[in-house]
Amino acid sequence: MSPLSGCLPSLFQLPAFFLLYHLFSNRTIGGEPNALLGHALLAAPLGDRWADALGRGGMFGGQGLVYVGLFSIVAAVAAFNYRRNKRQMAVAGAPMPAAGGDGQQAGQQIPGMGAMTKVMPLMSFLTLFTVAVVPLAAALYVVTSTTWSAVERAVLYRDMPGTASGAAGGAAGKALRSST
Repeated sequence: MSPLSGCLPSLFQLPAFFLLYHLFSNRTIGGEPNALLGHALLAAPLGDRWADALGRGGMFGGQGLVYVGLFSIVAAVAAFNYRRNKRQMAVAGAPMPAAGGDGQQAGQQIPGMGAMTKVMPLMSFLTLFTVAVVPLAAALYVVTSTTWSAVERAVLYRDMPGTASGAAGGAAGKALRSST
């Protein structure tokens, strides 16, 4: 299984993201004033960006605190994904135990996996940059979908090798087998 297989669901979300970006970036839609720009999340207008919030009260102003909250959520999710991806890349990058059906020999590492193990875990932190530069409505979409995906993967892959619960289960199983 390719480590890039998780990118496919993100590609399916691009149309919704671009729609939100377009809706909250334009002052007019179809020649009419954009009524969506009048809506806000707490003190922050949905069409504004982080730079706008910094210009209207600073980081700890009403609008800035909304972004501080979003950045906190994104940083927590990114750190969680970083740890999970790092463990999974270590397992995936380990030498193959036996000759597979794809012609690779036992003990050989999958080609290109060394670079993937270094880069892939850091990809989660790019979301922080995205949240900072897109309109707040699009940032909310990114934060929500990223958080949902992280929770979903944690639940679905909890028994897989390289995950915290999979590793704990494997260690517990080995301890149980050795005690009998």
